[in-house]
Amino acid sequence: MKLPGILFTLLTSLLAWSQTPKLPSHPQRLKIALDPGHGGEDGGAIGVKKLQEKEASLDLALALAQALETAGFEVLLTRKEDTFVPLWERAQKANDAGADLFLSLHFNAARSKGARGSEVYFLSLDQGDADAAEVAKLENAGGDRNPETQDVVAGILDDLAQKAFLQDSERLAVAIQTQLNQIGNIKQRGVKQAPFAVLRRAAMPAALVEAAFISNPKEEAKLRDPAFRKRVAEAVTQGVRRFFANGLPTSRRKAILGPR
Repeated sequence: MKLPGILFTLLTSLLAWSQTPKLPSHPQRLKIALDPGHGGEDGGAIGVKKLQEKEASLDLALALAQALETAGFEVLLTRKEDTFVPLWERAQKANDAGADLFLSLHFNAARSKGARGSEVYFLSLDQGDADAAEVAKLENAGGDRNPETQDVVAGILDDLAQKAFLQDSERLAVAIQTQLNQIGNIKQRGVKQAPFAVLRRAAMPAALVEAAFISNPKEEAKLRDPAFRKRVAEAVTQGVRRFFANGLPTSRRKAILGPR
Protein backbone atom coordinates (compact mmCIF):
# COMPACT_ATOMS: atom_id res chain seq x y z
CA MET A 1 0.00 0.00 0.00
CA LYS A 2 1.14 3.56 -0.67
CA LEU A 3 -0.48 5.06 2.48
CA PRO A 4 2.43 4.36 4.88
CA GLY A 5 4.80 6.03 2.42
CA ILE A 6 2.58 9.09 2.25
CA LEU A 7 2.33 9.22 6.05
CA PHE A 8 6.10 8.88 6.37
CA THR A 9 6.64 11.76 3.95
CA LEU A 10 4.07 13.91 5.78
CA LEU A 11 5.59 13.19 9.20
CA THR A 12 9.08 13.92 7.85
CA SER A 13 7.91 17.26 6.45
CA LEU A 14 6.21 18.20 9.74
CA LEU A 15 9.34 17.33 11.71
CA ALA A 16 11.53 19.40 9.40
CA TRP A 17 9.08 22.35 9.66
CA SER A 18 9.06 22.17 13.47
CA GLN A 19 12.86 22.31 13.56
CA THR A 20 13.14 25.29 11.20
CA PRO A 21 14.40 28.34 13.14
CA LYS A 22 11.66 30.92 13.56
CA LEU A 23 12.43 34.59 13.01
CA PRO A 24 11.78 36.57 16.21
CA SER A 25 8.68 38.72 16.00
CA HIS A 26 9.26 42.36 16.91
CA PRO A 27 6.49 44.88 17.49
CA GLN A 28 6.27 47.83 15.14
CA ARG A 29 8.08 50.91 16.27
CA LEU A 30 6.20 53.91 17.55
CA LYS A 31 6.14 56.67 14.94
CA ILE A 32 6.84 60.30 15.79
CA ALA A 33 5.93 63.07 13.33
CA LEU A 34 8.31 66.04 13.61
CA ASP A 35 7.24 69.36 12.16
CA PRO A 36 10.03 71.94 11.72
CA GLY A 37 8.17 75.24 11.96
CA HIS A 38 7.90 77.69 9.04
CA GLY A 39 9.97 77.22 5.86
CA GLY A 40 10.27 78.66 2.37
CA GLU A 41 8.82 82.15 2.14
CA ASP A 42 7.68 81.88 5.76
CA GLY A 43 10.84 82.63 7.70
CA GLY A 44 9.25 82.90 11.14
CA ALA A 45 10.95 84.96 13.83
CA ILE A 46 14.47 86.32 13.30
CA GLY A 47 17.26 86.86 15.82
CA VAL A 48 19.47 89.87 16.38
CA LYS A 49 22.25 88.12 14.46
CA LYS A 50 19.79 87.28 11.65
CA LEU A 51 19.25 83.60 12.49
CA GLN A 52 15.86 82.70 11.06
CA GLU A 53 13.40 80.52 12.94
CA LYS A 54 12.79 78.36 9.86
CA GLU A 55 16.50 77.51 9.74
CA ALA A 56 16.89 76.85 13.46
CA SER A 57 13.75 74.71 13.65
CA LEU A 58 14.92 72.48 10.79
CA ASP A 59 18.35 72.07 12.39
CA LEU A 60 16.68 71.06 15.67
CA ALA A 61 14.29 68.69 13.88
CA LEU A 62 17.19 66.87 12.21
CA ALA A 63 19.02 66.52 15.53
CA LEU A 64 15.83 65.35 17.23
CA ALA A 65 15.11 62.84 14.45
CA GLN A 66 18.53 61.29 15.00
CA ALA A 67 18.04 61.14 18.78
CA LEU A 68 14.58 59.57 18.47
CA GLU A 69 15.74 56.99 15.93
CA THR A 70 18.64 56.06 18.21
CA ALA A 71 16.08 55.56 21.00
CA GLY A 72 14.14 53.13 18.79
CA PHE A 73 11.41 55.32 17.32
CA GLU A 74 10.42 55.74 13.69
CA VAL A 75 10.46 59.38 12.57
CA LEU A 76 8.53 61.29 9.93
CA LEU A 77 9.53 64.87 9.00
CA THR A 78 6.92 67.22 7.54
CA ARG A 79 9.76 68.96 5.71
CA LYS A 80 13.42 68.04 5.22
CA GLU A 81 14.57 71.23 3.55
CA ASP A 82 13.74 74.92 3.24
CA THR A 83 10.31 74.50 1.70
CA PHE A 84 6.92 75.99 2.53
CA VAL A 85 4.28 73.59 3.87
CA PRO A 86 0.79 74.94 4.67
CA LEU A 87 -0.14 74.67 8.35
CA TRP A 88 -3.14 72.43 7.73
CA GLU A 89 -1.05 70.04 5.61
CA ARG A 90 1.52 69.39 8.34
CA ALA A 91 -0.82 67.55 10.73
CA GLN A 92 -2.47 65.85 7.76
CA LYS A 93 0.89 64.30 6.83
CA ALA A 94 1.11 62.88 10.33
CA ASN A 95 -2.46 61.57 10.12
CA ASP A 96 -1.86 59.94 6.74
CA ALA A 97 1.28 58.22 8.06
CA GLY A 98 -0.53 56.88 11.15
CA ALA A 99 1.88 58.68 13.49
CA ASP A 100 1.55 58.14 17.24
CA LEU A 101 2.70 61.65 18.22
CA PHE A 102 2.97 65.02 16.50
CA LEU A 103 5.59 67.54 17.61
CA SER A 104 5.84 70.99 16.03
CA LEU A 105 9.20 72.67 16.68
CA HIS A 106 9.57 76.44 17.00
CA PHE A 107 11.55 79.22 18.68
CA ASN A 108 9.97 82.03 20.61
CA ALA A 109 10.32 85.78 20.17
CA ALA A 110 9.58 88.67 22.51
CA ARG A 111 9.94 92.44 22.55
CA SER A 112 12.29 92.11 25.52
CA LYS A 113 15.67 90.74 24.47
CA GLY A 114 16.04 89.35 28.00
CA ALA A 115 13.16 86.86 27.62
CA ARG A 116 14.56 83.35 27.75
CA GLY A 117 13.64 79.72 28.31
CA SER A 118 11.40 77.08 26.82
CA GLU A 119 7.64 76.69 26.66
CA VAL A 120 5.62 73.66 25.56
CA TYR A 121 2.06 74.09 24.35
CA PHE A 122 -0.89 71.84 23.67
CA LEU A 123 -4.02 72.89 21.83
CA SER A 124 -6.64 75.18 23.28
CA LEU A 125 -9.96 75.25 21.46
CA ASP A 126 -10.54 78.80 22.71
CA GLN A 127 -8.16 81.76 22.82
CA GLY A 128 -6.39 80.78 26.05
CA ASP A 129 -4.68 83.47 28.12
CA ALA A 130 -3.49 86.68 26.47
CA ASP A 131 0.23 85.82 26.35
CA ALA A 132 -0.37 82.34 24.95
CA ALA A 133 -2.83 83.68 22.39
CA GLU A 134 -0.23 86.21 21.23
CA VAL A 135 2.38 83.46 20.71
CA ALA A 136 -0.16 81.42 18.74
CA LYS A 137 -1.08 84.48 16.66
CA LEU A 138 2.55 84.97 15.64
CA GLU A 139 3.06 81.30 14.74
CA ASN A 140 -0.24 81.10 12.87
CA ALA A 141 0.42 84.27 10.86
CA GLY A 142 2.87 82.78 8.39
CA GLY A 143 0.72 79.81 7.44
CA ASP A 144 -1.61 79.32 4.52
CA ARG A 145 -5.13 78.64 5.72
CA ASN A 146 -6.82 75.47 4.50
CA PRO A 147 -9.85 76.54 2.43
CA GLU A 148 -11.80 73.64 3.92
CA THR A 149 -11.70 75.25 7.36
CA GLN A 150 -13.94 78.01 6.04
CA ASP A 151 -16.71 75.39 6.16
CA VAL A 152 -18.50 75.25 9.52
CA VAL A 153 -18.75 71.45 9.45
CA ALA A 154 -15.05 71.10 8.63
CA GLY A 155 -14.22 73.40 11.55
CA ILE A 156 -16.22 71.21 13.92
CA LEU A 157 -14.40 68.12 12.65
CA ASP A 158 -11.06 69.85 13.26
CA ASP A 159 -12.10 70.50 16.85
CA LEU A 160 -13.14 66.87 17.37
CA ALA A 161 -9.91 65.58 15.80
CA GLN A 162 -7.80 67.01 18.60
CA LYS A 163 -10.34 67.28 21.41
CA ALA A 164 -10.26 63.50 21.87
CA PHE A 165 -6.53 63.66 22.59
CA LEU A 166 -6.24 66.78 24.75
CA GLN A 167 -5.57 64.86 27.95
CA ASP A 168 -2.77 62.87 26.31
CA SER A 169 -1.46 66.04 24.65
CA GLU A 170 -1.24 67.77 28.01
CA ARG A 171 0.58 64.76 29.47
CA LEU A 172 3.00 64.82 26.53
CA ALA A 173 3.65 68.55 26.94
CA VAL A 174 4.33 68.15 30.66
CA ALA A 175 6.75 65.24 30.05
CA ILE A 176 8.75 67.25 27.49
CA GLN A 177 8.75 70.47 29.51
CA THR A 178 9.97 68.59 32.59
CA GLN A 179 13.01 67.39 30.66
CA LEU A 180 13.72 70.77 29.05
CA ASN A 181 13.69 72.32 32.52
CA GLN A 182 16.73 70.21 33.40
CA ILE A 183 18.92 71.74 30.68
CA GLY A 184 21.32 74.22 32.19
CA ASN A 185 20.48 77.91 31.83
CA ILE A 186 17.04 77.23 30.37
CA LYS A 187 14.41 79.02 32.41
CA GLN A 188 11.28 77.12 33.34
CA ARG A 189 8.31 78.83 31.71
CA GLY A 190 5.80 76.01 32.00
CA VAL A 191 3.19 74.18 29.94
CA LYS A 192 0.50 76.31 28.32
CA GLN A 193 -2.53 76.05 26.05
CA ALA A 194 -3.03 78.13 22.93
CA PRO A 195 -5.01 77.91 19.66
CA PHE A 196 -2.18 76.82 17.36
CA ALA A 197 -3.55 76.08 13.89
CA VAL A 198 -0.84 73.50 13.21
CA LEU A 199 -2.07 71.32 16.10
CA ARG A 200 -5.75 71.54 15.36
CA ARG A 201 -6.08 68.72 12.81
CA ALA A 202 -3.73 66.27 14.49
CA ALA A 203 -5.61 63.02 15.17
CA MET A 204 -3.11 61.99 17.86
CA PRO A 205 -1.46 63.52 20.95
CA ALA A 206 0.26 66.70 19.80
CA ALA A 207 2.42 69.45 21.26
CA LEU A 208 4.25 72.54 20.07
CA VAL A 209 7.72 73.15 21.52
CA GLU A 210 9.10 76.70 21.76
CA ALA A 211 12.58 75.50 22.65
CA ALA A 212 14.23 78.87 23.30
CA PHE A 213 13.97 82.59 22.50
CA ILE A 214 15.56 83.38 19.17
CA SER A 215 15.06 87.06 20.04
CA ASN A 216 17.49 86.69 22.95
CA PRO A 217 21.06 87.16 21.60
CA LYS A 218 22.53 84.64 24.07
CA GLU A 219 19.98 81.96 23.22
CA GLU A 220 20.28 82.75 19.51
CA ALA A 221 24.01 82.05 19.78
CA LYS A 222 23.30 78.73 21.50
CA LEU A 223 20.97 77.70 18.69
CA ARG A 224 23.88 77.88 16.26
CA ASP A 225 25.79 75.39 18.41
CA PRO A 226 25.24 71.72 17.36
CA ALA A 227 26.12 70.59 20.89
CA PHE A 228 23.31 72.68 22.37
CA ARG A 229 20.82 71.46 19.75
CA LYS A 230 21.82 67.91 20.61
CA ARG A 231 21.13 68.54 24.30
CA VAL A 232 17.68 69.94 23.49
CA ALA A 233 17.00 66.98 21.21
CA GLU A 234 18.01 64.53 23.92
CA ALA A 235 15.77 66.29 26.45
CA VAL A 236 12.76 66.14 24.12
CA THR A 237 13.51 62.49 23.35
CA GLN A 238 13.61 61.68 27.04
CA GLY A 239 10.29 63.48 27.46
CA VAL A 240 8.74 61.37 24.70
CA ARG A 241 10.08 58.19 26.30
CA ARG A 242 8.65 59.17 29.67
CA PHE A 243 5.31 59.93 28.05
CA PHE A 244 5.07 56.39 26.67
CA ALA A 245 6.49 54.86 29.86
CA ASN A 246 3.55 56.32 31.79
CA GLY A 247 0.98 54.74 29.50
CA LEU A 248 0.25 54.51 25.80
CA PRO A 249 -2.06 57.14 24.32
CA THR A 250 -5.72 56.29 23.92
CA SER A 251 -5.27 56.37 20.17
CA ARG A 252 -2.72 53.52 20.11
CA ARG A 253 -2.77 51.82 16.72
CA LYS A 254 0.38 49.72 16.77
CA ALA A 255 2.15 47.18 18.95
CA ILE A 256 4.11 48.59 21.86
CA LEU A 257 7.73 49.59 21.52
CA GLY A 258 10.30 46.84 21.98
CA PRO A 259 13.34 46.97 24.28
CA ARG A 260 14.67 50.50 24.80
